[in-house]
Amino acid sequence: MTIPRLLMLCLLALPVTQAPAHSTLSDITSGGEEKVTLPVVPESKLLIHATRGIDVSSGDGPVQSLPLAVFLTRQTPQEVVEWYREALPEYEVLTDKSGQQVQILRETGPDTTVDSPDTYRIPNIRIRPTDARMATHMKGAKTMLQVYYSPAYGKTESDGDS
Repeated sequence: MTIPRLLMLCLLALPVTQAPAHSTLSDITSGGEEKVTLPVVPESKLLIHATRGIDVSSGDGPVQSLPLAVFLTRQTPQEVVEWYREALPEYEVLTDKSGQQVQILRETGPDTTVDSPDTYRIPNIRIRPTDARMATHMKGAKTMLQVYYSPAYGKTESDGDS
């Protein structure tokens, strides 16, 4: 089982904040403590919002992630990557060996790879094509985004801003 599929299975099993039926993209990207603090591709559909993050298994034990919001969009993965290159030019872009998953990170180290356990604590966006199961949540969806963001109510250790 690949890490992204395993992550999605874990996400589906977790108690998370469900977006109310009336929730819009602007509802979660402006104001409030549960606000997503990274830009989100326009016309995306929110699927999951884990405002307290998730526990991710790693070789060194569980890692608590930053808050996470999962979205679907009708844009292609490449279009989404290009949108984020413009929106977050200071972020690093990594691609996995298959070329199917891209991760856009606030910071990277020499050993950082896509889905490294340490990346769950760094603001980042994971981009990959949707599979048939995920695409049922949005007609025409081509891309899934996992946005790991610093909470609006406080800075994390990876935030260098003062």
